[in-house]
Amino acid sequence: MNTSVERLLDGLGGRDAVLAARTQRTQATGQRLHPGWGAMPDQPELVAEFKFDLVEDLSEPRYELALTGPTHLVPVELSYTETSDGTSGWLTGVDFMFDPRPVDRAIPSWRVAARQRHLDLTSVLRLARKVIAGPVTSPADGVLVLEDLTIHLADDGTIATVSVIEDHSPKGDSTVEIHFSRYGAVGQLRLPYRMEITVDGVTVHEETRFRMTVSDSDEAESFVVKESGEQADAAQLAYARRSTEWIMTYVLSGVRFYFDLQTAPVKTLDVAPGVKVVVGPSHNILVVEMPDHIVTVDAPMYSRYTSAALDAVRNAFPGKPLRYAVATHFHYDHIGGIREFVAEGNVTVVAGRRTVGFFEQILQTDHTITPDRLQQAPVPVHVQGVDDKLVLPMADGGNLEIHRIVTDHSDDTLIAYASGPKVLFVSDLWSATPTPPEPFSYRGRLPVQLVDAVTRLGLDVETVATGHNGAGDTTVAPYEYLLRTAGVAND
Repeated sequence: MNTSVERLLDGLGGRDAVLAARTQRTQATGQRLHPGWGAMPDQPELVAEFKFDLVEDLSEPRYELALTGPTHLVPVELSYTETSDGTSGWLTGVDFMFDPRPVDRAIPSWRVAARQRHLDLTSVLRLARKVIAGPVTSPADGVLVLEDLTIHLADDGTIATVSVIEDHSPKGDSTVEIHFSRYGAVGQLRLPYRMEITVDGVTVHEETRFRMTVSDSDEAESFVVKESGEQADAAQLAYARRSTEWIMTYVLSGVRFYFDLQTAPVKTLDVAPGVKVVVGPSHNILVVEMPDHIVTVDAPMYSRYTSAALDAVRNAFPGKPLRYAVATHFHYDHIGGIREFVAEGNVTVVAGRRTVGFFEQILQTDHTITPDRLQQAPVPVHVQGVDDKLVLPMADGGNLEIHRIVTDHSDDTLIAYASGPKVLFVSDLWSATPTPPEPFSYRGRLPVQLVDAVTRLGLDVETVATGHNGAGDTTVAPYEYLLRTAGVAND
């Protein structure tokens, strides 16, 4: 008999009590933080607060979750009910910060898989039942290893910490730890009223469970789904499992597209001679022609996406190799594929001076959970920091100017300006619109700060291309539209 297993079961209230539990209802409040969306890499951003009422089947992958609370990247009040019958899922309400209209729709089965994996990691009763089912090993007293999970027990036999290595773009192998504390009585059981999740030691999730009940009923009526949605393939299901907490940060932030292994970009857009934008489903890449090479600005999301985009980058100006990859800022969704560009060889990464160390780190970290090209075939990499300005000569005789500015979004933001065609490329500070926008209609002070920077730098801008598409999938707009958004009157 494994004494650590018996210690665990005794600590939770006994084997019989654990096995008798069929469903658990948990009501909790908490918050989610994003380590890659703050002003600097070491300053996680508060992206969402929540209150939820969760009913979960403890022996089958089924749940019903009612969640409310504000998301902060784009201020929206989320309010939805998400239900899974084990393979399919259904959502009713508002779960998307970019379009806060209520929906009543199926959700992709790989989102269901990611949510269920999160519940598996954060439920001590589900963990205990998996330990009973085995196989489990105990390499040391108070330590249990179950598949890819390592469970550490407290002195009283309760679960103190669960750890797992996940793949979190762009950092690669990341240690996820779930910490349980403040155990209290729930019927015959002892369950934790406090839960915290850290990624590489940085807190990304805090949760206080203020009410819990456990039932011996299966409550099957709670897990009815209207109809099946998009079914995940094997790669998506594996992705949901190996990158669970990376995905859940976006889900809890109110992002519906989840960066779900999106495939090839939609198109390559000609903006001006020597300037193109590779337009993706959610993120874009600027490609600029130089005399004997090309420069890209941004490398979105993660290696698989950027790998698909790379063909379009190579074909933008055939015969010219990639030599510079510019990062507008360090936020993960805009540079998660930087390693894929660097793997081309002889590529210099350009970043704001204050985040050079961060980029050097992610270009050197292990990516063994999901090996990318740089992991499989390492190449030397140089990261060049920009204090104020970097000027690179373009093929048309003009210059590509890289300027560092400070905004509310990031303390180390770069903007790219092609002087010949007078094109400005920015990410997250503004998104292009198909028609003249209303003043102050985009993300607070960011457009104002951008216009102030353009004015201070004396840039003669006519056209703005953006790292995200605006309404109507618009990628490029006149500078006048940005001025209107910033509340600047046109003369």
